[in-house]
Amino acid sequence: MHDIRIEFVMSLFILGAAVLAFIHHTALYFFSKDRFLLHYLIYLFFTGIFLYAKTGLYAYAFGIEAENYMLYAYKEAIQIVYLTSYFNFIIHAIWLSGTKVPYLFRFWKPIGGVLLLYAALFTMSKVYFPLDDYTIPFVAIRIFIFAITGIMLYQSFKLREIRFQQIILYGCSAYMVCGLTSFITNLDPTTDMLIYPLEWLMIGSFIDIIFFSFAIGYRNKKQHESLNLSLLEEANKLIEKQAELENERSRIAADMHDDLGSGLTKITYLSQMAVRNDTQENLVKIKNTAAELVKNMGELIWVMKEENNTLGDLASYIRAFAADYFETNNVTLRTAIKDFLDEMTISGNDRRNIFLLVKECCHNIVKHSGAGTVWLSIGYADGLNITIKDDGCGIPENKLQPTSGNGLKNMRVRIAKMRGRMEILSGEGCEIRFVIPLQKDSKNQPFVPL
Repeated sequence: MHDIRIEFVMSLFILGAAVLAFIHHTALYFFSKDRFLLHYLIYLFFTGIFLYAKTGLYAYAFGIEAENYMLYAYKEAIQIVYLTSYFNFIIHAIWLSGTKVPYLFRFWKPIGGVLLLYAALFTMSKVYFPLDDYTIPFVAIRIFIFAITGIMLYQSFKLREIRFQQIILYGCSAYMVCGLTSFITNLDPTTDMLIYPLEWLMIGSFIDIIFFSFAIGYRNKKQHESLNLSLLEEANKLIEKQAELENERSRIAADMHDDLGSGLTKITYLSQMAVRNDTQENLVKIKNTAAELVKNMGELIWVMKEENNTLGDLASYIRAFAADYFETNNVTLRTAIKDFLDEMTISGNDRRNIFLLVKECCHNIVKHSGAGTVWLSIGYADGLNITIKDDGCGIPENKLQPTSGNGLKNMRVRIAKMRGRMEILSGEGCEIRFVIPLQKDSKNQPFVPL
């Protein structure tokens, strides 16, 4: 190994930097599966081949004559493929910022195809039908390349406010300067040059690798910060969700205490009266109270079940409740319910509040209106729309005030919790309209029981 003659120490040094960058970013890609890193790895790979051709290692492995033939036949193709991989990386770097320049992205594949076709034809010419002078194709392709570089540099400049693009811009600018210097010095090369034309491209590549690696490192840092922020937001959502669940458990406990506690106390009292007096009336009251408790428990369990999460389920349950309730009280019910509601979901809290609104209306109709017919309609137009209308005596004006009556006051509180609105039209009969702003694509929030 000590006998190796390195013609260009600079190319070997930069090749080492490219190999280290390739290994590092391969490891990053293995763990992140970031497709953008693939474009950078492709660029580093062909940069390594371009640099390897100038290190003298090929001559050590295959001989001086083989190296001279390789440089004669393939040097231009290697350089063009390397530049194509460079442009490909820059284009995808611009793409990352969400700026898809129409003409640049529309024509990149044809442009890349032209560059690769030139590389193939140039190599075939060198191998099979050599020309006396390659100046025209050599200059023409480089003018084409400088035009592409200028366009990409301009697009990076327009995105300079983005830190990632700013770092890419610095690398592109340095490479542009080195490329122009390489082109100019290559027009009239001399043997006493301090830095040869291709070495200017190597210097540009080395500067690019530094800036591009910094840019990718900066991007990874931002991605990690964004991920940490997302995780923190998710953690806060889970904490809020847990708090909601605790509140829901407390509410269920309060409901069970109010409904079951008061009902069981009443049953206990009536049972004691029945034992002492042995009256049929107290036994009937016990039966009715127990039945009411079972019914209330059924309603509570229905709300708690997660599978009852669509507006169609809610509408069916409301219709069944209203039909049974009004039939028991000799009131005719007419219903009109939209079928498309099955496609929409609703949370357990909203299901409960909506059902209790309708239940309160039904109780008020039977208790106060003396109605013979009730019309119930449920639909969706800019929110869930529920209308309950009866042909009873209506609601007196003094009872419509916000401070009068616990029933209407509770209904206003419930509708406010859902950010909806309630309208009451009273005259010959009464009509109550509820409008609740629910999103059609709303996701169900599961109701977790005790």
